[in-house]
Amino acid sequence: MAQISLKGFRRPSRGEWIAAGATLAATLVYFLVLGALDRRAARYFEELRSSDPATYLVQLREAKGFSAYLPVYGELNGYGDYRPQPPVFLVGRWTMREEALRLTPGQAPEVCSDPVTFDFGLLLTVESGGVALPVQYRLNGETVEMRARNDAVFPIKLVSYGAQLDHIEFTPPGHTAPVLAYLCGR
Repeated sequence: MAQISLKGFRRPSRGEWIAAGATLAATLVYFLVLGALDRRAARYFEELRSSDPATYLVQLREAKGFSAYLPVYGELNGYGDYRPQPPVFLVGRWTMREEALRLTPGQAPEVCSDPVTFDFGLLLTVESGGVALPVQYRLNGETVEMRARNDAVFPIKLVSYGAQLDHIEFTPPGHTAPVLAYLCGR
């Protein structure tokens, strides 16, 4: 059986002990400074949340993504209950498609066919002469629930990648199959 011998190893010199100590001290200082900066950033975000919620939400979405942004947005804007104002990221005209589109973030489809518009208290469609359906909205996790006057609820699934909302998936009133919708105008 092989035996390890410590005779081949030499004792560290005084300079090597000093270098190892300096490296350990620098590492300790680095982690202390990093912890202090982390606490400072946490205080900044807490102050920003109360002083400027809109900027706080933008920075939260960019730093942690749309999934982390969504519950805080709902809490700060009162979307635990139904209300006529749609969430800001849902306002606008969306083109409904049966198949997925490959778009770069922030790019709108070239053609806005079969559009649906989410507006204050209304869902507007142009099919069959145009329909304006009175609705209210609330957030439930990563889903927007849209409730019509007859208490029918239409869940709108939000599909995001990173900080950007890519598209929504829902079954519009009067449809039997879900559609994918892409923002084509505010």
